[in-house]
Amino acid sequence: MSKYSFDVSFNRKQSCSIRWNVNEGELPLDIADMDFMVMPEIEKAVKARAEQACYGYTFVPDSYYQAYIRWWRDRHNTKLEKDWFIFSKSVVASIDSIFKHLGKPKDEVVMFTPVYNVFFNCVKNNNLVLKECEFILNKELNIDWKKLETQLHGASFFLLCNPHNPLGRKFTIEELNKIINLCKQNNVYVISDEIHGDIDLNKGRYISILNSEVTRYDKVITLLSPSKVFNVAGLHSSVAVISNNELKEMVQNGFWQDDIGEPNYFAVDPVITAFTYGDEYVNQLNSYLNENRTFLIEFLLKNLPNLKIVSGTYTYLVWIDISCYSKDSRLFVKRLKESTGLIVAPGINYGKFGEGYIRLNIATPRKNLIDACNRLMNYISEKVEE
Repeated sequence: MSKYSFDVSFNRKQSCSIRWNVNEGELPLDIADMDFMVMPEIEKAVKARAEQACYGYTFVPDSYYQAYIRWWRDRHNTKLEKDWFIFSKSVVASIDSIFKHLGKPKDEVVMFTPVYNVFFNCVKNNNLVLKECEFILNKELNIDWKKLETQLHGASFFLLCNPHNPLGRKFTIEELNKIINLCKQNNVYVISDEIHGDIDLNKGRYISILNSEVTRYDKVITLLSPSKVFNVAGLHSSVAVISNNELKEMVQNGFWQDDIGEPNYFAVDPVITAFTYGDEYVNQLNSYLNENRTFLIEFLLKNLPNLKIVSGTYTYLVWIDISCYSKDSRLFVKRLKESTGLIVAPGINYGKFGEGYIRLNIATPRKNLIDACNRLMNYISEKVEE
């Protein structure tokens, strides 16, 4: 019998949820957080922390970093050292700070696209220049190596999302080694956002860039957090992992200057709990998400065969080709919401090469996914009749 239940529904509107700040009858499956109740052990840790009733300044104890070390060693065969860690309140805040303190205006940033839309904000906010290296969107979602090599020449940063959001793609050790070597040849900082690493629906296990030839290059920054897999983004807790002491000091100073390097009162204990006791929870979560993905695939094949899922089995985000019905993803999403109340994310949000696609979050109880599929089918039926 499953220890954890992912079919339990509760009213997230009462929690000031950004995603569920919608009108009555609307179903939001756009923003990347989960509709599942948090692991009970984490809830207990939060309550125990709250019961101390003195919410003062907090430091990060060794046990916090040791929990990370244990988790990545046992689940991902990745060796981390305590001296490599820097605390940060979030991965996005880390990226912003790194760009701000390691770069200068008009420096170039290379990213695989389509990619997480907030990455574009980080580039723009720091007056940097974006270079999109779009994936070749076929069955294998191939990397355009020739274009990547050209774009890295003269660039300052390569920002990687591993596993990739929104395409659900992991990177092989050969690909990561090639990326590291290309960045080294061009003296480019590598920033690897790996917060989706534990969402592996098909038990394939992602490969961290820390397992690559990273030891041969001293300009690599890996960003980790329990925020996605344990649904604790609101606790604002993450780390940067940097093995080079000089680079670590530069990044640490930037975090302190930007006031993102100290934890809030609830940022430590729940994370220790998650990475100490969360193995079975994550195993069951991934099984449930895989069942959701299988249901979606089978539903589309039977009822909407012209909609194609082109994403892999990492992350709980599904990338769907809607180009048979619309090349304008924003218009498609707008009319879908107006017609049925279903809210998904337009592909154009993730870069110009995302046009003709939508992103759908399947981290929700099955009944919500069934509801979403029926709403989508009803909307497509309306379009066909037009």
